[in-house]
Amino acid sequence: MHLAGRIAIYIGIGLAAVGLIVGFTFMFAGNDDLAKFLIGLVPIGFVLMLAGTVTTLLSVPQDKQ
Repeated sequence: MHLAGRIAIYIGIGLAAVGLIVGFTFMFAGNDDLAKFLIGLVPIGFVLMLAGTVTTLLSVPQDKQ
């Protein structure tokens, strides 16, 4: 579970970063429909980061068992 939590954190960081950077880029370029979708990925990324952090903190790493 510790590894799954770490993977969820990395995916969440990626979704939030891509959503912010690419979403605002498309928004300023005038493509509002795609920008709304990409900026909508940011909250999903934060939820994954939170879930991954909680999972990582509540589980024991495999080398500690």
